[in-house]
Amino acid sequence: MKTKNINLDRLVGNWESINLNPTIIIYRNGDNYLLSIIHMNETSKQASPATYKIQGDEDGLFINYNLKRTAISYDTKLDILTVSALGDYMRN
Repeated sequence: MKTKNINLDRLVGNWESINLNPTIIIYRNGDNYLLSIIHMNETSKQASPATYKIQGDEDGLFINYNLKRTAISYDTKLDILTVSALGDYMRN
């Protein structure tokens, strides 16, 4: 899937938050691209992923996160992923 000139294959991988938000993993499953947000429970040290299908339209890429449209953008020069609700991410 290509939307707004973003090749989703370039986004596949592990992304670490610049703002100490949960880690994100983007991967491909068949024709779909999925974004998993890995929430860590500080008490139990258990990881619990929440997975969302990456969708795209004329306005760009997004996921439906907490029942809201959450935009995803990517800066090719800096290799920085931005998830509007969570901030900026660097490739891990």
